[in-house]
Amino acid sequence: MTIYAMMQRSPINFIALALLLVGSNVLVAQKTKKSSKKPTPDWTNTVLATVGSESVVYADVERAFQKNLNRRDTKLSSVAIDTALEFLRLYTNYRLKVASARERGMDKDSSVIADIQNNKKLLSETYYFDKAFVDARVGELARRRSTELRIGIILCAVTDPATKLWDSVASMKKAMDVIALLNGGADFKSLANDTSDDKETASNGGLLPWITGGSIIKSVEDEAYRLKVGQHSLKPVSSRFGYFIVKVVAQDTRQVVRFRHILLRKKDGRDSAACDLLADSLLQILNAPAARQDEMLRARGIDPDQDAFSELAEKYSDDNVSASKGGYLGSWYSRSGGMESNGSRLIPEFENGVFMLKNGETSGKVHTMFGVHIIRRDSTRMPDSLAERDNAKRTYRRLYFEDDKRLLYDSLKKVYGYHWVPDTYNSLMATIDTTKNSNDTSWWRPINDYLMQQDVYITPKERFTVKNFTDSLRRRLDMRGYSLNRAGMDRAMNKLVDPMVLEQASANLSKQYADFAALMQEFNDGILLFKVEEKEVWSKLKFDTADARKFFDTTRSRWTTEIKYLISEIYVLTDSAAKAVRHRLDAGESFDVVAAQETQREGAREKKGGVGTLSPKTSKLAQRAAEEKLVSGQITGPFPHDKGYSIIRVDAIETSRPKTFEEALPELAPAYQDALQKKLTEVWLSDVRKRFPVNVNTEAINKIWTKTSASSTNRNQKKQ
Repeated sequence: MTIYAMMQRSPINFIALALLLVGSNVLVAQKTKKSSKKPTPDWTNTVLATVGSESVVYADVERAFQKNLNRRDTKLSSVAIDTALEFLRLYTNYRLKVASARERGMDKDSSVIADIQNNKKLLSETYYFDKAFVDARVGELARRRSTELRIGIILCAVTDPATKLWDSVASMKKAMDVIALLNGGADFKSLANDTSDDKETASNGGLLPWITGGSIIKSVEDEAYRLKVGQHSLKPVSSRFGYFIVKVVAQDTRQVVRFRHILLRKKDGRDSAACDLLADSLLQILNAPAARQDEMLRARGIDPDQDAFSELAEKYSDDNVSASKGGYLGSWYSRSGGMESNGSRLIPEFENGVFMLKNGETSGKVHTMFGVHIIRRDSTRMPDSLAERDNAKRTYRRLYFEDDKRLLYDSLKKVYGYHWVPDTYNSLMATIDTTKNSNDTSWWRPINDYLMQQDVYITPKERFTVKNFTDSLRRRLDMRGYSLNRAGMDRAMNKLVDPMVLEQASANLSKQYADFAALMQEFNDGILLFKVEEKEVWSKLKFDTADARKFFDTTRSRWTTEIKYLISEIYVLTDSAAKAVRHRLDAGESFDVVAAQETQREGAREKKGGVGTLSPKTSKLAQRAAEEKLVSGQITGPFPHDKGYSIIRVDAIETSRPKTFEEALPELAPAYQDALQKKLTEVWLSDVRKRFPVNVNTEAINKIWTKTSASSTNRNQKKQ
């Protein structure tokens, strides 16, 4: 594994963080700059409607709107009033269903209570960790991803000849000596080449490819983003691989670009000099004034009305992947992230060539190990902030989350008083064979009865005896294979007590965070909704043939057969051949005769071009016939089709007609079920509304959306 691929956690003062989370809540007021802008009206607690005695407030409706319609940054007050009212109707229907479930006592059902408890555990874990460290770490990572760095590294990892492991003391001394040399003016690249214990990067003077947040060892990344360009580490950077010295060589705003290229390789009959000459001639065309360029393109058989670079790439480029696409490699690219499609990186000479250009510029000759390139940079965009945050979250979860979670658990244990009993623990470890693991069926037998009864681990609510602990290791399937050394025992005990620690830490989340309380309420209501809809709607959705026939009779106009075309085709591969065929047909030759002689589809000549009866929904040939409203006997084409050209004749038309009930059934059945579902739901809700009347607060709605409309009108007028 190379240093560039390694990932490592960074130190955090988790004990202080744990104390902050479990101690008293302290609100810190931040100074804010005075603004001359009028404050945006706060509609948060405005009642939009009532469902029985329940108030439906703006904040709840907006949260549901953003989640259900995947519009997480859209304010409900900013949408059209009709859209808002329609969503409010859907939301009040949802509250009616929940009210119906509670009325029936479903919230007291034991299975519902069990589901709610399971959901609470899952939600609490995710939410607690997000608040404890994930949100901050992801935010930091996302901010870093707007910038990219070029850094150099020197690794000091002196190996102990006896253990073959790196010696921490010797490595630290070496790192301090290297830093002293750098402080004295020594050249970083030379020192990296001579002293770094990562030979792969040492050979390049310690220089790494461009990096951004989440692409390098965490401790090295933290150091790199702390330093300014030209600075190096003044203290060794610790990691599990050794000590690093970091230097920032360059920093830039991260850009994502699209580009094309033409590659000219050496091949039979063309040496490197000939490649250069051809590249020069292509550059002359690309850099020529418009009129002269058109003339030069025509001389090479290229349509001047097309994009010159794309046409030249398609005709001359030796890159088989991109030539057919006009030189485009198929993805956006950034120096620190590579191709967006697959993460692959350009070689340095080519990458430098791309990023030296501005949008719309074409390079000169760029030489790489592959040959001579001509590069055109087409466009540039900044990374999308929402997408980058999502990327940062995925990267963090994949690389750093588990380590940070372990550190937090360990910190919380110190805060809460979870700990081994040293004497008992030491006696246990001295008794068992620490070279074995928990799969061994007799590893526990040397433990005597007295030791079995001793407390080996203390928690605020429970004391684990040696017997409790060893029984879990012996009998729980999820604890098979644990090593019986101290590291393995720590892991095994963590398995037992981590859920207790988390439960204790997250016990008051609903009181501490209003949004968590709202989230829990949504999940609880969702469980009730599922139960009550199952009883009132889904269990009653049975297909009744007699009722379905009535539905068919009332919607008969919807069920008709589609128009189909019996088609014959003459298919050829080139435009010139297609024109020649059409000329013969226009001159009076029989379509069947010409098809039998000229069509190039396999097996089609014997059928005189007969294709069969086709639907416009599934066939481009029939679609063409429908678009041109062809009648029986008419011919059209040639037109591009299947990487060639087609001329078609309509031999007959199967017109549309009403379907029988049996013919309509595949389409009718889901439509009938949908109509039945809506009917059952409305009958049910109509009954619930009698006991839980819905009243919309028209005054509040008009106030919110009238102001929104006025603000929108004012903004439009200012723009004009």
